[in-house]
Amino acid sequence: MKPNFEKSDKARESISGAACVPDLGQCLAVNDEKKYAQFFKIDDRRLEPGRLIRLLPGKIDGKKTKEIDAEGAVYVPPRNTGEPGFYFVTGSHGLSRSGEFQQSRFVLFRFPVDPETGAPTFKFDDKKVAPEISRTTLLQETIRNTEPLSAFAEKTLDRNGVTIEGLSVMGEDLLFGLRSPCLSEHALVMWVPIDKLFMSTAPSAKIDKVKLGDNVGIRDLTAVKDGFLILSGRSDDRRGDEKLTCGENRKPPSPFPTVWFWSGKEEDAAKPLGQLPGIDANDSAETLLVLEETEEAYRILILLDGKKNGAPVEFLVEK
Repeated sequence: MKPNFEKSDKARESISGAACVPDLGQCLAVNDEKKYAQFFKIDDRRLEPGRLIRLLPGKIDGKKTKEIDAEGAVYVPPRNTGEPGFYFVTGSHGLSRSGEFQQSRFVLFRFPVDPETGAPTFKFDDKKVAPEISRTTLLQETIRNTEPLSAFAEKTLDRNGVTIEGLSVMGEDLLFGLRSPCLSEHALVMWVPIDKLFMSTAPSAKIDKVKLGDNVGIRDLTAVKDGFLILSGRSDDRRGDEKLTCGENRKPPSPFPTVWFWSGKEEDAAKPLGQLPGIDANDSAETLLVLEETEEAYRILILLDGKKNGAPVEFLVEK
């Protein structure tokens, strides 16, 4: 991999999500410490970081903004020939580790992309937010109003508080994969109609429960043929006080990062495809990119939050 991701060690050790335009190898990486994202290219087995794109201004209504805490990204292809595709980037929609509410974490971003090149359809840089980049905070209200999420909205991660980490698309809906809350060995997926996300009122949502195990949450969610791959990992915060597990007063287990196949239907159980060899339970595997899908297997790329440039590792996962 050359060069490094920008702009600092803190940023390049905080890669927390990525998405690619299919068949082009043109991708977008997001991090949970800054206000920008970075494009990169996958060329065979080489990652080539490119330009930065500013997503959040330094001030909104005269008030300084904090980091986005971006945790997920997805590319949504155009519906009709001649139209742009779109990148969506989501913040965690959760409190900071110290319990502070920061509005910048409760933002969903969207911007248009040329499906032929994978590049934005507008001029951009890392200093100023381009007017073509839309943002909304209405998903915060959706979470507050949707069961069973409402009881866990705006609580810290070590208290089973809502935390989004995965983002994907199926048909007319965006899917938000939740690291937390975990409920009776189930992780949650929130479905929201794409067309309703940037309206003047909060969109409605549907919640699916996916059984992944005790203290297991969704760390990434990626569309494949006939469903999704789920990258799972520890739901709670190992840097918290560890007094509660999934809202219960007990010591937490520490599950290993695992890849699952899920059809996208709540009535269908998720199928475990295997733990990631060489990845420790304490490693924050937070990004799963599908490099290739055949009838027999998925070739995937995993990036680790907390490691330089995500420490990319490739795996072949049998179906």
